[in-house]
Parts: sequence; C-alpha cells; structure tokens
Amino acid sequence: MQRQAIRRPLSDIIKKMACTVLRQPEAQPSSEAAHAALLLAHMAWNRAAGFGTPDYRPILRDFETSNPGLWNELTSSDAEVLIAALVRYKQVHHLHDHRQVVVCGMRGDSVHVEWIDPPLN
Repeated sequence: MQRQAIRRPLSDIIKKMACTVLRQPEAQPSSEAAHAALLLAHMAWNRAAGFGTPDYRPILRDFETSNPGLWNELTSSDAEVLIAALVRYKQVHHLHDHRQVVVCGMRGDSVHVEWIDPPLN
C-alpha cells in the first residue's frame, strides 16, 4: 500500500478535534482548558489508531489545580467520555490516517504535533 503523498498537517487536525470538546469553541478558552482539550485529542488519536496511551490523568489534575473551573469549559467533566467522542471523530473523519502522535503541545495559539508513520507490514 502506498502512503498518501499529501496529508493535512496533523497539528491542524488535532487542533480541530480539540475544539470539538470545548463548550464554546468560538470563544478563547483558558490555557488549562485548551491544553486539556489538546491532551485529550492526542490520547484519542493514538487510541483510535491502535496505539497505547499513557496515563494522562496526572496532567489533567495539574490543569485542574491551576484552574478549578476547567471542566466548565469542556462539554463533559468525564475525560473518558471526551476521549470516546474524539475517537469517534477520528474514525469518521480520518479513518485511514494511521500516524502516531509522539509529541503534542501548544504555545500561544500555535499547536505543534510531531508524529511517526506506523511500520509497513
């Protein structure tokens, strides 16, 4: 199977996914809510692509400690519910994109994603 020659930047895709779990995606979220949504999108992408995901909960707790109102900015206060919704989003919109996200972060409004292709079988 030949790899797709031109793919959308994964940073754009992950950012769009993250926005789907923000209660008001058109509004400027708090830094913690934006980072949490991005983290959950990262976890969902890899989970949907069949890769393991590390324990993200300690990072979410840090965000929540910094901003106790964090969950009010997201569409659910249950991280697994949000990840499940994001997994479905990936399956619907990017089913055949099998890249693995290895680094995902944000500085200001700029999302940075590093990824690798899975090995060819």
